[in-house]
Amino acid sequence: MARVFVSKNPFTQQVYKNFEFASSSEVEAALTESANSFKVFSQKSFSERAQKLTALGQILREQKQELAHLMAIEMGKPLQSGISEVLKCAECCDYYAQNAENLLSDESFSLPDGKCYVKYQPLGPILSIMPFNFPFWMPFKMSIPHLMAGNTIILKHAENLPQCALKVDEITTQAGLEHEVKNLFLSIDQVKQVIADSRIKGVSLTGSVGAGKAVASLAASHMKKFVMELGGSDPFIVLQDADVQSSVSALVTARLQVTGCTCISPKRAIIAKEVYDQFESALANEVAKWSYGDPTEQETQLGPLAREDLADQLQKQIEDSVAMGARVVYGGERLGATMIQPTVLADVTPEMPAFRTEMFGPVFCLIKSENEEHAIQLANDTEYGLGASIFTGNKEKAEREIAPRIDSGMCFLNSPVKSIVEVPFGGVKNSGLGRELGGLGIKEFTNPKTVFIKN
Repeated sequence: MARVFVSKNPFTQQVYKNFEFASSSEVEAALTESANSFKVFSQKSFSERAQKLTALGQILREQKQELAHLMAIEMGKPLQSGISEVLKCAECCDYYAQNAENLLSDESFSLPDGKCYVKYQPLGPILSIMPFNFPFWMPFKMSIPHLMAGNTIILKHAENLPQCALKVDEITTQAGLEHEVKNLFLSIDQVKQVIADSRIKGVSLTGSVGAGKAVASLAASHMKKFVMELGGSDPFIVLQDADVQSSVSALVTARLQVTGCTCISPKRAIIAKEVYDQFESALANEVAKWSYGDPTEQETQLGPLAREDLADQLQKQIEDSVAMGARVVYGGERLGATMIQPTVLADVTPEMPAFRTEMFGPVFCLIKSENEEHAIQLANDTEYGLGASIFTGNKEKAEREIAPRIDSGMCFLNSPVKSIVEVPFGGVKNSGLGRELGGLGIKEFTNPKTVFIKN
Protein backbone atom coordinates (compact mmCIF):
# COMPACT_ATOMS: atom_id res chain seq x y z
CA MET A 1 0.00 0.00 0.00
CA ALA A 2 1.25 3.45 -0.86
CA ARG A 3 2.30 5.75 1.98
CA VAL A 4 0.35 8.48 0.25
CA PHE A 5 -2.16 8.80 -2.56
CA VAL A 6 -0.05 9.45 -5.68
CA SER A 7 -1.33 11.07 -8.86
CA LYS A 8 0.96 9.71 -11.57
CA ASN A 9 0.58 9.49 -15.33
CA PRO A 10 1.08 5.82 -16.22
CA PHE A 11 1.92 6.65 -19.86
CA THR A 12 4.53 9.37 -19.30
CA GLN A 13 5.44 8.35 -15.70
CA GLN A 14 5.10 11.99 -14.63
CA VAL A 15 4.16 12.40 -10.98
CA TYR A 16 1.71 15.25 -10.60
CA LYS A 17 1.22 15.39 -6.85
CA ASN A 18 1.21 13.36 -3.65
CA PHE A 19 -1.74 13.57 -1.30
CA GLU A 20 -1.35 12.81 2.41
CA PHE A 21 -3.71 10.53 4.26
CA ALA A 22 -6.58 12.29 5.99
CA SER A 23 -5.87 13.55 9.51
CA SER A 24 -7.79 12.16 12.47
CA SER A 25 -9.73 15.41 12.69
CA GLU A 26 -10.65 15.24 8.98
CA VAL A 27 -11.93 11.68 9.38
CA GLU A 28 -13.95 12.64 12.44
CA ALA A 29 -15.40 15.69 10.70
CA ALA A 30 -16.46 13.62 7.67
CA LEU A 31 -18.09 10.96 9.82
CA THR A 32 -19.96 13.58 11.83
CA GLU A 33 -21.08 15.45 8.73
CA SER A 34 -22.22 12.27 7.00
CA ALA A 35 -24.19 11.09 10.03
CA ASN A 36 -25.82 14.48 10.59
CA SER A 37 -26.64 14.85 6.92
CA PHE A 38 -28.30 11.43 6.88
CA LYS A 39 -30.81 12.57 9.48
CA VAL A 40 -32.01 15.26 7.08
CA PHE A 41 -31.40 13.61 3.72
CA SER A 42 -33.20 10.38 4.62
CA GLN A 43 -36.36 12.37 5.40
CA LYS A 44 -36.45 14.13 2.05
CA SER A 45 -38.91 12.93 -0.56
CA PHE A 46 -37.82 10.87 -3.54
CA SER A 47 -38.52 13.84 -5.79
CA GLU A 48 -36.24 16.08 -3.71
CA ARG A 49 -33.41 13.56 -3.88
CA ALA A 50 -34.11 13.00 -7.58
CA GLN A 51 -33.57 16.70 -8.28
CA LYS A 52 -30.01 16.42 -7.00
CA LEU A 53 -29.29 13.24 -8.97
CA THR A 54 -30.73 14.76 -12.13
CA ALA A 55 -28.49 17.79 -11.59
CA LEU A 56 -25.51 15.48 -11.11
CA GLY A 57 -26.28 13.73 -14.39
CA GLN A 58 -26.36 17.06 -16.20
CA ILE A 59 -23.05 18.14 -14.67
CA LEU A 60 -21.46 14.87 -15.75
CA ARG A 61 -22.59 15.43 -19.33
CA GLU A 62 -21.36 18.99 -19.35
CA GLN A 63 -17.94 18.02 -17.99
CA LYS A 64 -17.45 14.76 -19.90
CA GLN A 65 -14.41 16.00 -21.82
CA GLU A 66 -12.67 17.28 -18.70
CA LEU A 67 -13.43 14.11 -16.73
CA ALA A 68 -12.27 11.88 -19.60
CA HIS A 69 -9.00 13.83 -19.82
CA LEU A 70 -8.47 13.41 -16.07
CA MET A 71 -8.93 9.64 -16.38
CA ALA A 72 -6.52 9.59 -19.31
CA ILE A 73 -3.69 11.27 -17.43
CA GLU A 74 -4.25 9.62 -14.05
CA MET A 75 -4.99 5.99 -14.96
CA GLY A 76 -4.38 5.76 -18.71
CA LYS A 77 -7.91 5.36 -20.06
CA PRO A 78 -8.25 6.47 -23.71
CA LEU A 79 -10.41 9.55 -24.18
CA GLN A 80 -13.27 7.90 -26.03
CA SER A 81 -13.56 5.19 -23.39
CA GLY A 82 -13.53 7.86 -20.71
CA ILE A 83 -16.31 9.83 -22.35
CA SER A 84 -18.43 6.67 -22.62
CA GLU A 85 -17.83 6.00 -18.93
CA VAL A 86 -18.96 9.48 -17.89
CA LEU A 87 -22.10 9.27 -20.04
CA LYS A 88 -22.96 5.93 -18.44
CA CYS A 89 -22.71 7.58 -15.02
CA ALA A 90 -25.15 10.24 -16.21
CA GLU A 91 -27.51 7.55 -17.52
CA CYS A 92 -27.38 5.91 -14.10
CA CYS A 93 -28.30 9.21 -12.43
CA ASP A 94 -31.31 9.61 -14.69
CA TYR A 95 -32.55 6.05 -14.26
CA TYR A 96 -32.52 6.03 -10.46
CA ALA A 97 -33.84 9.57 -10.21
CA GLN A 98 -36.83 8.39 -12.25
CA ASN A 99 -37.28 4.87 -10.88
CA ALA A 100 -36.01 4.66 -7.30
CA GLU A 101 -39.40 5.40 -5.75
CA ASN A 102 -40.99 2.54 -7.64
CA LEU A 103 -38.08 0.16 -6.93
CA LEU A 104 -38.36 0.90 -3.21
CA SER A 105 -42.15 0.91 -2.99
CA ASP A 106 -43.80 -0.94 -0.11
CA GLU A 107 -44.39 -4.66 -0.60
CA SER A 108 -47.88 -5.59 0.60
CA PHE A 109 -49.19 -8.95 1.84
CA SER A 110 -52.79 -10.15 2.07
CA LEU A 111 -53.32 -11.65 5.52
CA PRO A 112 -56.57 -12.76 7.14
CA ASP A 113 -56.06 -10.97 10.44
CA GLY A 114 -54.60 -7.63 9.43
CA LYS A 115 -52.75 -5.35 7.06
CA CYS A 116 -49.06 -6.08 6.44
CA TYR A 117 -46.34 -4.57 4.30
CA VAL A 118 -42.57 -4.25 4.05
CA LYS A 119 -41.12 -0.74 3.93
CA TYR A 120 -37.54 -0.19 2.70
CA GLN A 121 -35.80 2.40 4.85
CA PRO A 122 -32.20 3.68 4.46
CA LEU A 123 -29.56 2.56 6.94
CA GLY A 124 -27.23 5.56 7.20
CA PRO A 125 -23.68 6.46 6.14
CA ILE A 126 -22.08 3.83 3.88
CA LEU A 127 -18.34 3.43 3.32
CA SER A 128 -17.53 2.93 -0.36
CA ILE A 129 -14.09 1.40 -1.14
CA MET A 130 -13.50 1.63 -4.86
CA PRO A 131 -10.87 0.40 -7.41
CA PHE A 132 -8.83 2.10 -10.13
CA ASN A 133 -10.27 0.74 -13.37
CA PHE A 134 -13.40 2.89 -13.68
CA PRO A 135 -12.58 6.10 -11.77
CA PHE A 136 -16.10 7.55 -12.05
CA TRP A 137 -18.37 4.64 -12.97
CA MET A 138 -17.36 2.55 -9.96
CA PRO A 139 -18.07 5.14 -7.26
CA PHE A 140 -21.22 6.36 -9.00
CA LYS A 141 -22.52 2.87 -9.82
CA MET A 142 -22.33 2.17 -6.11
CA SER A 143 -23.51 5.48 -4.71
CA ILE A 144 -26.31 6.66 -7.01
CA PRO A 145 -28.89 3.99 -6.07
CA HIS A 146 -28.04 4.26 -2.37
CA LEU A 147 -28.27 8.04 -2.39
CA MET A 148 -31.72 7.75 -3.92
CA ALA A 149 -32.60 5.30 -1.14
CA GLY A 150 -31.66 8.03 1.37
CA ASN A 151 -28.22 6.92 2.51
CA THR A 152 -25.08 9.06 2.60
CA ILE A 153 -21.68 8.02 1.24
CA ILE A 154 -18.07 8.22 2.39
CA LEU A 155 -15.74 7.40 -0.51
CA LYS A 156 -12.33 5.82 -0.17
CA HIS A 157 -11.02 5.70 -3.75
CA ALA A 158 -7.99 3.87 -5.18
CA GLU A 159 -4.61 5.21 -4.08
CA ASN A 160 -3.58 6.09 -7.65
CA LEU A 161 -6.71 8.19 -8.32
CA PRO A 162 -6.56 11.15 -5.93
CA GLN A 163 -7.45 13.76 -8.55
CA CYS A 164 -10.42 11.69 -9.75
CA ALA A 165 -11.54 11.24 -6.14
CA LEU A 166 -11.40 14.98 -5.55
CA LYS A 167 -13.36 15.49 -8.76
CA VAL A 168 -16.12 13.22 -7.43
CA ASP A 169 -16.25 15.50 -4.39
CA GLU A 170 -16.34 18.59 -6.58
CA ILE A 171 -19.12 17.57 -8.94
CA THR A 172 -21.33 16.09 -6.22
CA THR A 173 -20.95 19.39 -4.36
CA GLN A 174 -21.99 21.24 -7.51
CA ALA A 175 -25.10 19.02 -7.62
CA GLY A 176 -26.03 19.96 -4.06
CA LEU A 177 -24.70 16.78 -2.44
CA GLU A 178 -21.77 18.35 -0.58
CA HIS A 179 -22.87 16.86 2.75
CA GLU A 180 -24.08 13.53 1.39
CA VAL A 181 -20.90 12.44 -0.49
CA LYS A 182 -17.53 12.88 1.20
CA ASN A 183 -14.13 11.74 -0.09
CA LEU A 184 -11.41 10.70 2.34
CA PHE A 185 -7.81 9.66 1.59
CA LEU A 186 -7.69 6.74 4.03
CA SER A 187 -4.87 4.42 5.02
CA ILE A 188 -5.59 0.75 5.73
CA ASP A 189 -5.62 1.42 9.47
CA GLN A 190 -8.01 4.32 8.96
CA VAL A 191 -10.31 2.12 6.86
CA LYS A 192 -10.46 -0.30 9.77
CA GLN A 193 -11.29 2.54 12.16
CA VAL A 194 -14.02 3.90 9.91
CA ILE A 195 -15.64 0.47 9.50
CA ALA A 196 -15.62 0.04 13.27
CA ASP A 197 -17.20 3.45 13.87
CA SER A 198 -20.82 3.15 15.00
CA ARG A 199 -21.92 5.89 12.59
CA ILE A 200 -21.02 3.74 9.57
CA LYS A 201 -23.91 1.39 8.80
CA GLY A 202 -22.57 -0.51 5.80
CA VAL A 203 -19.56 -1.15 3.58
CA SER A 204 -19.34 -1.65 -0.18
CA LEU A 205 -16.07 -2.78 -1.73
CA THR A 206 -15.08 -3.43 -5.32
CA GLY A 207 -11.63 -4.99 -5.50
CA SER A 208 -9.61 -8.15 -5.06
CA VAL A 209 -10.73 -11.32 -3.32
CA GLY A 210 -8.14 -10.78 -0.58
CA ALA A 211 -9.28 -7.24 0.11
CA GLY A 212 -12.91 -8.32 0.02
CA LYS A 213 -12.44 -11.12 2.53
CA ALA A 214 -10.53 -8.83 4.90
CA VAL A 215 -13.13 -6.04 4.72
CA ALA A 216 -16.11 -8.40 4.87
CA SER A 217 -14.66 -10.11 7.94
CA LEU A 218 -14.10 -6.79 9.67
CA ALA A 219 -17.56 -5.50 8.75
CA ALA A 220 -19.17 -8.70 9.99
CA SER A 221 -17.31 -8.46 13.28
CA HIS A 222 -19.05 -5.12 13.81
CA MET A 223 -22.40 -6.39 12.50
CA LYS A 224 -22.28 -4.09 9.48
CA LYS A 225 -24.06 -4.94 6.24
CA PHE A 226 -21.64 -5.33 3.31
CA VAL A 227 -21.63 -5.78 -0.46
CA MET A 228 -18.53 -7.27 -2.08
CA GLU A 229 -17.91 -7.07 -5.84
CA LEU A 230 -14.66 -8.93 -6.28
CA GLY A 231 -12.58 -10.63 -8.94
CA GLY A 232 -13.57 -12.60 -11.97
CA SER A 233 -12.19 -15.03 -14.52
CA ASP A 234 -15.19 -15.05 -16.80
CA PRO A 235 -15.55 -17.89 -19.29
CA PHE A 236 -16.28 -16.99 -22.91
CA ILE A 237 -17.74 -20.19 -24.34
CA VAL A 238 -17.80 -20.63 -28.11
CA LEU A 239 -19.79 -23.66 -29.24
CA GLN A 240 -19.19 -25.45 -32.53
CA ASP A 241 -22.29 -23.87 -34.14
CA ALA A 242 -21.28 -20.27 -33.28
CA ASP A 243 -20.39 -17.65 -35.85
CA VAL A 244 -16.63 -17.61 -35.42
CA GLN A 245 -15.87 -14.15 -36.78
CA SER A 246 -18.58 -12.39 -34.79
CA SER A 247 -17.55 -14.19 -31.61
CA VAL A 248 -13.90 -13.23 -32.22
CA SER A 249 -14.89 -9.58 -32.69
CA ALA A 250 -16.96 -9.63 -29.52
CA LEU A 251 -14.14 -11.21 -27.53
CA VAL A 252 -11.51 -8.72 -28.71
CA THR A 253 -13.65 -5.68 -27.98
CA ALA A 254 -14.65 -6.93 -24.54
CA ARG A 255 -11.24 -8.22 -23.50
CA LEU A 256 -9.35 -5.07 -24.47
CA GLN A 257 -11.72 -2.71 -22.69
CA VAL A 258 -9.67 -0.81 -20.09
CA THR A 259 -6.64 -2.73 -21.46
CA GLY A 260 -8.04 -5.96 -20.04
CA CYS A 261 -8.51 -4.59 -16.52
CA THR A 262 -12.18 -5.18 -15.81
CA CYS A 263 -13.72 -7.71 -13.47
CA ILE A 264 -16.16 -8.93 -16.16
CA SER A 265 -13.56 -9.16 -18.90
CA PRO A 266 -13.74 -12.54 -20.71
CA LYS A 267 -10.46 -13.90 -19.41
CA ARG A 268 -10.89 -17.56 -20.42
CA ALA A 269 -12.02 -18.30 -23.98
CA ILE A 270 -13.31 -21.87 -24.07
CA ILE A 271 -13.50 -22.88 -27.72
CA ALA A 272 -15.10 -25.99 -29.25
CA LYS A 273 -12.46 -28.23 -30.80
CA GLU A 274 -14.25 -28.15 -34.15
CA VAL A 275 -13.60 -24.42 -34.57
CA TYR A 276 -10.55 -24.00 -32.34
CA ASP A 277 -7.91 -23.58 -35.05
CA GLN A 278 -10.11 -21.23 -37.08
CA PHE A 279 -10.85 -19.18 -33.96
CA GLU A 280 -7.16 -18.99 -32.99
CA SER A 281 -6.12 -17.71 -36.41
CA ALA A 282 -8.92 -15.15 -36.63
CA LEU A 283 -8.24 -13.94 -33.09
CA ALA A 284 -4.53 -13.39 -33.74
CA ASN A 285 -5.38 -11.38 -36.85
CA GLU A 286 -7.82 -9.16 -34.95
CA VAL A 287 -5.56 -8.61 -31.94
CA ALA A 288 -2.71 -7.56 -34.23
CA LYS A 289 -4.79 -4.54 -35.28
CA TRP A 290 -4.63 -3.06 -31.76
CA SER A 291 -1.79 -0.94 -30.45
CA TYR A 292 -0.89 1.35 -27.58
CA GLY A 293 -0.89 5.11 -27.76
CA ASP A 294 -1.11 8.29 -25.74
CA PRO A 295 -4.49 8.03 -23.96
CA THR A 296 -5.02 11.79 -24.33
CA GLU A 297 -5.14 11.46 -28.13
CA GLN A 298 -8.49 10.82 -29.79
CA GLU A 299 -7.35 7.97 -32.05
CA THR A 300 -5.70 5.89 -29.29
CA GLN A 301 -7.06 2.34 -28.99
CA LEU A 302 -5.19 1.05 -25.94
CA GLY A 303 -3.95 3.00 -22.97
CA PRO A 304 -1.26 1.75 -20.58
CA LEU A 305 -1.94 -0.37 -17.55
CA ALA A 306 -2.67 1.90 -14.62
CA ARG A 307 0.37 0.90 -12.53
CA GLU A 308 3.74 -0.73 -13.09
CA ASP A 309 3.04 -3.50 -10.57
CA LEU A 310 0.07 -4.61 -12.68
CA ALA A 311 2.38 -5.07 -15.66
CA ASP A 312 4.91 -6.94 -13.49
CA GLN A 313 2.26 -9.36 -12.27
CA LEU A 314 0.82 -9.91 -15.74
CA GLN A 315 4.26 -10.56 -17.23
CA LYS A 316 4.92 -13.22 -14.59
CA GLN A 317 1.56 -14.90 -15.24
CA ILE A 318 2.37 -15.06 -18.95
CA GLU A 319 5.90 -16.39 -18.42
CA ASP A 320 4.80 -19.00 -15.88
CA SER A 321 1.99 -20.21 -18.17
CA VAL A 322 4.36 -20.48 -21.14
CA ALA A 323 6.81 -22.43 -19.00
CA MET A 324 3.97 -24.87 -18.28
CA GLY A 325 3.17 -25.36 -21.97
CA ALA A 326 1.03 -22.45 -23.13
CA ARG A 327 1.83 -21.35 -26.67
CA VAL A 328 2.27 -17.68 -27.58
CA VAL A 329 0.33 -17.13 -30.81
CA TYR A 330 0.78 -13.38 -30.81
CA GLY A 331 2.39 -10.72 -28.62
CA GLY A 332 3.76 -11.32 -25.16
CA GLU A 333 6.45 -8.65 -25.18
CA ARG A 334 6.97 -6.03 -22.47
CA LEU A 335 6.81 -2.69 -24.28
CA GLY A 336 7.42 -0.36 -21.35
CA ALA A 337 6.91 0.16 -17.64
CA THR A 338 3.13 -0.12 -17.93
CA MET A 339 2.63 -1.76 -21.31
CA ILE A 340 2.53 -5.41 -22.32
CA GLN A 341 1.83 -6.22 -25.94
CA PRO A 342 -1.69 -7.64 -26.45
CA THR A 343 -1.11 -11.37 -26.18
CA VAL A 344 -2.84 -14.52 -27.39
CA LEU A 345 -2.01 -17.67 -25.43
CA ALA A 346 -3.20 -20.96 -26.91
CA ASP A 347 -3.34 -24.49 -25.48
CA VAL A 348 -4.05 -23.16 -21.99
CA THR A 349 -4.89 -25.87 -19.46
CA PRO A 350 -6.42 -25.71 -15.97
CA GLU A 351 -3.16 -25.99 -14.01
CA MET A 352 -1.70 -22.84 -15.58
CA PRO A 353 -1.87 -19.35 -14.05
CA ALA A 354 -3.54 -18.18 -17.28
CA PHE A 355 -6.48 -20.41 -16.39
CA ARG A 356 -6.36 -20.51 -12.61
CA THR A 357 -5.72 -16.85 -11.68
CA GLU A 358 -7.32 -13.59 -12.71
CA MET A 359 -5.25 -11.94 -15.44
CA PHE A 360 -5.71 -8.17 -15.29
CA GLY A 361 -4.39 -7.07 -18.65
CA PRO A 362 -4.59 -7.57 -22.45
CA VAL A 363 -4.13 -11.34 -22.56
CA PHE A 364 -6.38 -13.80 -24.40
CA CYS A 365 -6.35 -17.36 -23.05
CA LEU A 366 -7.59 -20.06 -25.43
CA ILE A 367 -8.80 -23.36 -23.96
CA LYS A 368 -10.02 -26.22 -26.13
CA SER A 369 -13.25 -27.99 -25.18
CA GLU A 370 -14.09 -31.50 -26.38
CA ASN A 371 -17.86 -31.04 -26.21
CA GLU A 372 -20.56 -28.98 -24.49
CA GLU A 373 -20.28 -30.94 -21.26
CA HIS A 374 -16.54 -30.35 -21.16
CA ALA A 375 -17.08 -26.63 -21.85
CA ILE A 376 -19.41 -26.37 -18.85
CA GLN A 377 -16.89 -28.24 -16.68
CA LEU A 378 -14.08 -25.90 -17.73
CA ALA A 379 -16.22 -22.80 -17.22
CA ASN A 380 -17.05 -23.82 -13.65
CA ASP A 381 -13.52 -24.96 -12.75
CA THR A 382 -12.62 -21.69 -11.03
CA GLU A 383 -12.89 -19.98 -7.67
CA TYR A 384 -14.73 -17.14 -9.40
CA GLY A 385 -18.33 -16.80 -10.51
CA LEU A 386 -18.99 -13.29 -11.76
CA GLY A 387 -20.10 -13.45 -15.40
CA ALA A 388 -20.12 -15.84 -18.33
CA SER A 389 -20.75 -15.59 -22.08
CA ILE A 390 -22.00 -18.30 -24.42
CA PHE A 391 -21.75 -17.89 -28.18
CA THR A 392 -23.89 -20.26 -30.19
CA GLY A 393 -26.10 -20.66 -33.23
CA ASN A 394 -28.82 -22.22 -31.08
CA LYS A 395 -29.74 -19.65 -28.43
CA GLU A 396 -32.81 -21.55 -27.29
CA LYS A 397 -30.84 -24.69 -26.49
CA ALA A 398 -28.06 -22.73 -24.75
CA GLU A 399 -30.58 -20.80 -22.67
CA ARG A 400 -32.36 -24.01 -21.70
CA GLU A 401 -29.50 -26.48 -21.23
CA ILE A 402 -26.23 -24.60 -20.66
CA ALA A 403 -26.82 -21.20 -19.05
CA PRO A 404 -28.56 -22.66 -15.95
CA ARG A 405 -25.55 -24.89 -15.30
CA ILE A 406 -22.92 -22.13 -15.33
CA ASP A 407 -21.87 -21.01 -11.83
CA SER A 408 -22.06 -17.26 -12.30
CA GLY A 409 -24.03 -14.26 -11.18
CA MET A 410 -24.61 -13.21 -14.80
CA CYS A 411 -24.78 -15.17 -18.04
CA PHE A 412 -25.01 -13.50 -21.46
CA LEU A 413 -25.81 -15.33 -24.69
CA ASN A 414 -24.17 -14.12 -27.91
CA SER A 415 -22.95 -11.04 -26.06
CA PRO A 416 -20.07 -10.25 -23.74
CA VAL A 417 -21.05 -9.58 -20.13
CA LYS A 418 -21.69 -5.92 -19.37
CA SER A 419 -23.12 -3.82 -16.59
CA ILE A 420 -26.60 -2.45 -17.29
CA VAL A 421 -27.90 0.38 -15.12
CA GLU A 422 -31.34 -1.22 -14.70
CA VAL A 423 -30.13 -4.75 -13.93
CA PRO A 424 -28.58 -6.33 -10.80
CA PHE A 425 -24.81 -6.84 -11.07
CA GLY A 426 -22.76 -9.28 -9.00
CA GLY A 427 -21.41 -12.79 -8.66
CA VAL A 428 -21.14 -15.99 -6.66
CA LYS A 429 -18.28 -17.96 -5.11
CA ASN A 430 -15.20 -15.75 -4.60
CA SER A 431 -16.56 -13.10 -6.95
CA GLY A 432 -18.50 -11.56 -4.11
CA LEU A 433 -21.65 -11.25 -2.06
CA GLY A 434 -24.66 -9.05 -2.70
CA ARG A 435 -25.64 -7.05 -5.75
CA GLU A 436 -25.23 -3.58 -7.18
CA LEU A 437 -27.82 -1.83 -9.36
CA GLY A 438 -31.39 -2.80 -10.13
CA GLY A 439 -34.14 -3.63 -7.71
CA LEU A 440 -31.88 -5.92 -5.71
CA GLY A 441 -28.92 -3.53 -5.59
CA ILE A 442 -30.83 -0.46 -4.43
CA LYS A 443 -32.20 -2.44 -1.46
CA GLU A 444 -28.84 -3.73 -0.20
CA PHE A 445 -28.36 -0.87 2.27
CA THR A 446 -31.96 -0.58 3.39
CA ASN A 447 -33.83 -1.99 6.35
CA PRO A 448 -36.76 -4.05 4.99
CA LYS A 449 -39.05 -3.26 7.89
CA THR A 450 -42.15 -5.42 8.29
CA VAL A 451 -45.19 -3.46 9.47
CA PHE A 452 -48.33 -5.28 10.66
CA ILE A 453 -51.62 -3.65 11.68
CA LYS A 454 -54.12 -6.03 13.23
CA ASN A 455 -57.73 -5.83 12.10
